[in-house]
Amino acid sequence: MTPALAAAIEVVTASGPFWSSETFWAATGVVAGAGIGAAGVYATRRAAFPKRRLVYSFSSSSLVQRHQRNVSANVLHIRLGERELHNPRLVSLRLENTGRRDISSAQFDQGNPLRIVLGLPVVELVSMAAEPPSALGLSPGGLEDHGMSIRPGRLGAGEAITYTLLVDGDPSFYRLTHALIDVTVKEKFPPKTDG
Repeated sequence: MTPALAAAIEVVTASGPFWSSETFWAATGVVAGAGIGAAGVYATRRAAFPKRRLVYSFSSSSLVQRHQRNVSANVLHIRLGERELHNPRLVSLRLENTGRRDISSAQFDQGNPLRIVLGLPVVELVSMAAEPPSALGLSPGGLEDHGMSIRPGRLGAGEAITYTLLVDGDPSFYRLTHALIDVTVKEKFPPKTDG
């Protein structure tokens, strides 16, 4: 053992355990105060800037399989009222609020609706389902040339709504347009198709 190390050990031993030192407790107080301050800033920012997140997904399925479309013209006719459908498909849009806060009508900039835009006209809104069933705050506004509008309303945290549309043909694209404020909007996954 070197003389310097021996002298250092004697000083530490003579002064007592480190927790009895005033310097230790002063440093501990500074660290604890900084930690509490950081936690307060985090909690304030989290409350002041709530997360609102809308995740959407499209899916599409044919009502008639491809091999059934090529049968004799006298065998299979699909109509909705007087309109004959040559390639009927169901297109579904699912909207999920995966954020911590509700999305209210106040988040719709100037009351502008959400719009489902497809590459072809919508024949009819077939159904609208909510999870939980009481979550029907975003009601359809009406069918448009190549899609449908969804009026401003409330979608609670953890709630979801699925709209099912009947179209005649395979949509060339799927799009959800919006003017939402303080809401992160993203597509969950690319559209799924079958048939």
